[in-house]
Amino acid sequence: MTITQADSTLIAIRKKVRRLTNSPGQSSLTDADLDEHINTFYNQDFPYAIKVDQMKTVYSIYTKPYIDRYPLDVNNFQGVRAPMYVDGIQGSFYKDRTQFFNLWPKIPTLFQQGTETLSGTITGIAQPTNPTQITSVNHGLTTGAVIFIENVGGMTQLNDTYFTITVIDANTFSLDGIDNTAFGAYTSGGTWTGNSQTFDFSLPGPFLAEEVTIGGIDPFGNAIQIRDNGFGRLYYITSNAQTFTPALDTNPAVPGMYNGNLGNPGLLQPTDIGSVDYVTGDFNFVLPAGVSLGSGEVFNIRVSQYQPSRPYTLLFWNNEFIVRPVPTQVHKITVEIYQTPVQFMATSSHPIIDQWWQYLSYGTACEIQRERNDFESVNQLMEGMKRQEALVLERQGVEEIGQPNFTLFNSTYPNPYLSNFWGQGWF
Repeated sequence: MTITQADSTLIAIRKKVRRLTNSPGQSSLTDADLDEHINTFYNQDFPYAIKVDQMKTVYSIYTKPYIDRYPLDVNNFQGVRAPMYVDGIQGSFYKDRTQFFNLWPKIPTLFQQGTETLSGTITGIAQPTNPTQITSVNHGLTTGAVIFIENVGGMTQLNDTYFTITVIDANTFSLDGIDNTAFGAYTSGGTWTGNSQTFDFSLPGPFLAEEVTIGGIDPFGNAIQIRDNGFGRLYYITSNAQTFTPALDTNPAVPGMYNGNLGNPGLLQPTDIGSVDYVTGDFNFVLPAGVSLGSGEVFNIRVSQYQPSRPYTLLFWNNEFIVRPVPTQVHKITVEIYQTPVQFMATSSHPIIDQWWQYLSYGTACEIQRERNDFESVNQLMEGMKRQEALVLERQGVEEIGQPNFTLFNSTYPNPYLSNFWGQGWF
């Protein structure tokens, strides 16, 4: 007589859940719905305290030259802990940004960058035109440039004013939105000046990604704000318009009752305007149409420069690893990590630990009965679920027996010959 071995596959879990929920057929609970309940419990609801120590593994990060940030897929991994090793040598692991950046402060260096001044002579203004068309031989402007016009004879409405222009050809441009039909007739003269919107310059590198800030003032006294995205692109930032609820002109006015906001202050509007190379320090960008530095203004540029070397500290925060020093070579960094259980993909699939199959069955059955609002059945199932949970935790507890608790007196430290005591590490 052949004796069948105990089964812990998805088939066995299905069978037990159907018995526990009194759902023998497809009409009461389809296999598709049942599998979804099982996988949801296994992948998301299975108690963290149970699975965490059974699903440890070593996670490896391979560094890239001049790259200090490495994202972690938190759908596949649920937690990270020390020890951390770099090329097999133990380093320091942090989860606290304050401690890490006290050790590795991001100190900005300020640079300033001006722009090329453009100018030209006006030799004619067509009338009537809408928008106003101006002749200036070989003007060299580009569409979107901001210019200042002065000393125009006759059509004095254009004097001492800034305009955004659109290029028509090499000798002609128009003033956006300006209808000169009712203006005085042009007689002679006039000059225009402006600042180039194109920037191509270099700063001493390398410097940290996602730490570049560029600021300036436009001709109207408004701030120009530019930042990098951490991947070598520069973005011009526009803030949301400020709004009030109720409106400020509400009548009668109610002092102290206005709610000022930015219409979602966390949502800035970015426009891609160019690039930055974090290693060479090369900047190349063009300001958006209608945006330019004011007369005599410069850009204030702040970057966090660093000295690259072999990394020996690691921060895990916001689902991302940050290494210091920033490397110039490929290094292997390892940490302990907790995996997320892979869902059952076939009827022959087993849980990570075969012993878990009955606990999965009870847990799934409880969730199904909760959805049915059958809380009496949930209470009845809890006895079996807690019993299975105790058995699972007992295995975990036995595994920890005899494990030493590390203290100041029995833990080991990195070899002092491999790192000095001034935090400089090995090279």
